[in-house]
Amino acid sequence: MKRFTRYLVLQDGLSEFVGQVISWITLGLIGVLLIEIVARYFLNAPTIWAHELSTMLFGAFCILAGSYALRHHDHVRSEVIYALMPPRVQGFFDTIVFGLGLVVLAVFFRLSVDFAAASWAMNEFSARSVWQPPLYPIKTVIPIAVGLLLLQNIAEFLRALLRCLGVAFEDPRSEEDEHVAETHAPETLH
Repeated sequence: MKRFTRYLVLQDGLSEFVGQVISWITLGLIGVLLIEIVARYFLNAPTIWAHELSTMLFGAFCILAGSYALRHHDHVRSEVIYALMPPRVQGFFDTIVFGLGLVVLAVFFRLSVDFAAASWAMNEFSARSVWQPPLYPIKTVIPIAVGLLLLQNIAEFLRALLRCLGVAFEDPRSEEDEHVAETHAPETLH
């Protein structure tokens, strides 16, 4: 089980690292939008590149944030009935969900690799603006993001499977969950 815990630490650490790195994209996005606002409204000289670049930065941010969101349980889940179930039943349903996720993400990963490779092969450029930036770098982000999400999904699947089977394991994330619960607990009056 020590190897499994070490694997979880590494995978969660990768997703955490990616999330922290891509959070800086927001500063780039804000910078691009500020340049466009100043150029357009104060200098009366709009840029030909800001809109398309901001779209690419926001798209990259959104898809790369998937593994970070999954690592922190920030994905969409209806917890009304789920929270009432015992841990093994929760693990059973999570095993099904993450198992299906593995299949879908594996197919999507294969398709996204082909999509990016085709863009590189044709040296694809955008036709949406006069700027005409290359599209192959942003299309390469798609399989990278799907691959990162697939890796985090594998970790979540294994966690769920062990919970479903009732196998005790040391989940490095459980300490974080306890810390979050303590910091968000309502204060009691004496």
